[in-house]
Amino acid sequence: MASYIQGYDEERFATTVNRNFLCLICFNVLREPVLCPRNHHCFCRSCITKHLENSRRCPTCADELTVETLAEPNRMVKDMLNELNIHCIYIDRGCQEILQLQHLDNHEVTCGFTPAVCTNQGCGATLNQRDLIHHQSELCEFRKLKCHSCGEMTKTLADMEKRIANVEKNMAKRETVVTMETHMKNMQTNMATNAADIKTDMEGKLEAVNNEVRGLKTSLIEGFDEMKDVLVKMEDKIEENTRKVRNTASGDKENIIVAGGARTDSVEMFNWRQRTWSPLQSLPKKRWGETSFVYNNHVTIAGGFCSGWVDDMIRMNINPNPDLSMHWSECPVKLPAKLANHSSVLYNDHLIVTGGYNENGVSDCIHEVQLVPPYTVKTLSRMPEPRRDHSTQLFDDNLLIVGGRTTDRHQDSLSSVVLYDIKKNKCKQLAPLPYELSDMATVRWGDNIFVMGGADKRGSTLDAVIIYNVKTEQSHLLPSMRCKRMGCTAVVIGNNIVVLGGSSGRGALKSVEAFNFESYTWQELPEMSQARSWHTTVVV
Repeated sequence: MASYIQGYDEERFATTVNRNFLCLICFNVLREPVLCPRNHHCFCRSCITKHLENSRRCPTCADELTVETLAEPNRMVKDMLNELNIHCIYIDRGCQEILQLQHLDNHEVTCGFTPAVCTNQGCGATLNQRDLIHHQSELCEFRKLKCHSCGEMTKTLADMEKRIANVEKNMAKRETVVTMETHMKNMQTNMATNAADIKTDMEGKLEAVNNEVRGLKTSLIEGFDEMKDVLVKMEDKIEENTRKVRNTASGDKENIIVAGGARTDSVEMFNWRQRTWSPLQSLPKKRWGETSFVYNNHVTIAGGFCSGWVDDMIRMNINPNPDLSMHWSECPVKLPAKLANHSSVLYNDHLIVTGGYNENGVSDCIHEVQLVPPYTVKTLSRMPEPRRDHSTQLFDDNLLIVGGRTTDRHQDSLSSVVLYDIKKNKCKQLAPLPYELSDMATVRWGDNIFVMGGADKRGSTLDAVIIYNVKTEQSHLLPSMRCKRMGCTAVVIGNNIVVLGGSSGRGALKSVEAFNFESYTWQELPEMSQARSWHTTVVV
């Protein structure tokens, strides 16, 4: 399915745009605005049309909604949008025009900075439209050149034909044989002289043309040789860089490693390109409720529950590629306490650990673990409430802490969202999620966090998907997953969000599915060989 056109990028506007003019799906400035008729939630026409292909409800208020029941905003709203001042889309190509939104389409159709491709065979350069004719006729090395000597040769031949015609005409007018013979001799002499002169002149000009052609041919050959050398060097460099990338853990990032889970020690890897699963070396012990991260060409697993809560970390080398011959080894770093159901993110050379659960209860601490000697551990701050089975995502120097529960009971689940500023060491409450939940999976996508599945405060397993924008603190629903899942994991790979395993409420799942942003739908992927819940997942 083709991708749709979102709203206008807010950064293109010359002044700050009122928040009420932002689409509640793409969070850009409204393009062709339409409304939910009951509560007047405003969307870009293409955004809400795409959403309604897979749902019949408003993504903000959940009222029943179809394309046919969408309402038009009043004239005042349209006029205010049309009068906003916006930069031309080709500002990066040099256009400095700032015009009202209502005139934007007409301007961009005729803008002199529109990209245009040179039509001279062999060129293909992309230029601004206003520079195209000058480039094609005056600057392009592939343009057709006029030969100035050819015209002179044509003129010389015409003069010679004219002279011969005059000679023939004069010969016809001679009345006597003597006169004719005399004139004939003179004419023959003159013709021989003229022909010799003409021949000499033509040979000289032909030689000049040949010299020019030989020079041009030599220049072209030298130019092609230089281009060939450059292309060979470029190919060598590309091949070298490709080898370097593929020999690092951060290379193509086409493999997903899944480890552990409730009542299992198995580890396996999914290759995204080949859509195949393959086994890896099992964990030393069954482990669940752990976290994982990739650091210095190693997959590292931290904490969890192994017949009791643990604080140790184990790791596997993934350089150049993980396989069955790779073994798990002890890591010199430890968590600040024995923890499971915690959350962690990698920040520079540190692991920031939040919350978690052990025999002492649920933690409200935010700890920092140094991953290089001397491997120090310190408490940075405390969250407004203790949390377990929550999620965290890193946004630059800020940690977003989402959901979870304060005890081991689902009825104590949270909808709160906390932003922790790492540099200022301060917590800030943001607008909450639409409902309380825990045991969900999250990923970051741009300025958004995707929250998938989990369990609500009644303990019911969910298939719902929330997208929460960190800048606007607004959230809405995306198409639901194919399976209900709690204790699942999720990763981003390419243009897809992949959700793996979890518990359906009746047992662990082998199921794997992916949300593709082009098709805007969930697609089923090959199953894992082992059913898993409360496991851990990384991309390498």
